[in-house]
Amino acid sequence: MLSFRDRLRENDPEIIARIAASTGFFDDRDIQLNTEIARHLLHHKDCEHRFLFAEDNGKTVAYACFEELPDAKAGTYELFWLSTLNEYRGLGIGRRLVAYLIEHLKSLGAERLYVKTDSTAQYEPTRRFYEKCGFRLRAVLPEYYGTGDDCCIYCLDIAEDGFGFSEQKYAAAE
Repeated sequence: MLSFRDRLRENDPEIIARIAASTGFFDDRDIQLNTEIARHLLHHKDCEHRFLFAEDNGKTVAYACFEELPDAKAGTYELFWLSTLNEYRGLGIGRRLVAYLIEHLKSLGAERLYVKTDSTAQYEPTRRFYEKCGFRLRAVLPEYYGTGDDCCIYCLDIAEDGFGFSEQKYAAAE
């Protein structure tokens, strides 16, 4: 049974590292950054980053890292990382975590959620996933990550009338 939590636990930095490493998408620097943010948040409540976790029968199998952007309009958030343990990918856990994140952000008064991702072929499934979840491509920053690797910036307008992670969108994101 899938459940969600928004409280960071002492062993979560190591779990985050294991999940991120399992995907093959994150390099060592990204994995280290994920775990350092979690460690910092455990000991310093002033950290603006937040985590949400998906658990399958008590086993943490996915996480999302996000924060409200301090230099943007109030209610504007960025999703920095969304990662599912590799053996759990393709089971709809990521889309359910996004739905949980959206509901969580709504409760905080969020209006927009941005996410950045690479333009390379490896990230095509990632871009399709975000599009199926209702995100729209808003900008492309050429050569942002490296030669031939642009940054694709997607936005989800949470405050949009009628927005919701509907059953139709939910099924399409599988």
